[in-house]
Amino acid sequence: MTKSTAQQTSLCQHCIMSGICFGQSDKNSAESKVRSHKIYHKSDILFRSGQTFDAIYILRSGSAKSSILANCGHEQISGFHYPGDLIGLDGFDNGSHSQSIKFLETSSVCRIGLGELDNAMANSASIRSNLLQGMSHALNNEDRFLLSLNNMNSAQRLSSFLLDLSAQFLQRGLSAKEFDLSMTRVDIANYLGMAIETVSRLLTQLQQDNIIEVQRRRVKILSLEKLNQCLTLERDPHILLTPNPSDANTIQTRVA
Repeated sequence: MTKSTAQQTSLCQHCIMSGICFGQSDKNSAESKVRSHKIYHKSDILFRSGQTFDAIYILRSGSAKSSILANCGHEQISGFHYPGDLIGLDGFDNGSHSQSIKFLETSSVCRIGLGELDNAMANSASIRSNLLQGMSHALNNEDRFLLSLNNMNSAQRLSSFLLDLSAQFLQRGLSAKEFDLSMTRVDIANYLGMAIETVSRLLTQLQQDNIIEVQRRRVKILSLEKLNQCLTLERDPHILLTPNPSDANTIQTRVA
């Protein structure tokens, strides 16, 4: 078996739905069958809102965004997806997708048809558990996002967004402190319910405070501790608050 095939097999073995592709007896076998996957390119659509639900997908590499269409015709981004994420779970509700999925970069996905999924769930408790875990994870992420929209100001939302990305990359065995933003700042603003000018200004402020370093889409977190502290500061989105060096308990304001 070639090195690339070995890497592919290792990746699949850690997938949340790996039980569909690997039987319990051969999960650790080098000769286990690896599910084929399809490559998509930036801006390609996986499925659109209203499309018939006939499969779920596992994002194998790359990234994507999900969006819904408001009554006014405005696209609202509802989430970003990374390797290991289950996509298409929204279709279980009424047999059609309520969201559209667009890829942010060259990506690959594995498709699991509903018939295949039904058979696997009927015969495997672990697959049923993994699917429910994936659904629960998606619901928890949505709850946290709604909480941030309702109870955080703009600066706190952006800090929370960067911290969430950091945690997700760490969970996938990647760097928690240095990563690329595959989405645009327009996408970030849309997702967080902010103006793009506010996103750009807050990123600049965080960089001026030596909390992060930004080079194009590359973000380097210089201090996770300070970024976490931003979540507790009651700051106006138009004012930057920084600790006064002469008094640790004093907050000094500077108009952006």
